[in-house]
Amino acid sequence: MKKLIAVLWMGLFLLSGCGGKTEFVEDMPPIEENTLPGSWSVPEGWVKAEQYSTADKIFYVEEGHGEDVTPDNISIEVGKNRYGADEHEKFRDAIVRQLAMQLNGIDAELTGEGTFTAQEDILYIFTISEENVVTKQYYIVGDQRYCLIHLTNVTGSKRADDAARAMADSFVWSE
Repeated sequence: MKKLIAVLWMGLFLLSGCGGKTEFVEDMPPIEENTLPGSWSVPEGWVKAEQYSTADKIFYVEEGHGEDVTPDNISIEVGKNRYGADEHEKFRDAIVRQLAMQLNGIDAELTGEGTFTAQEDILYIFTISEENVVTKQYYIVGDQRYCLIHLTNVTGSKRADDAARAMADSFVWSE
């Protein structure tokens, strides 16, 4: 628990502002249809997991792994919050508090970073490392809204990390 608290405090200091823009460019076609207020590109080799997707949350798995018991997967959803885009640090702090509560009593390490998407939107990336799985949450900050791209990486695949980051980097708000 002391380790988790120390990591959270370190994360708060590291996330006190956003760093420089990360260059990450992929040539990917935009997704064809969705009900979310935004669009994004799906990296080659990743497909929509129809059996898990809903109108509010869309799941993707690596092609050929849809029937795996626990495949690496990426979900994307959009939510609302009470913070304006200029209050992104308050939003970040609320997410850190929420994650700390969720991880209470779990042997996991939480780290985070702040940066920008290719669209110049603020992007917070939280990584939760457990013994058998790494979860990354990419929060793209909007005005009283956010887009969460959630990666569950059970295999340790760099392709899964790259795909989730590419989706976050390509996200564009539609309104």
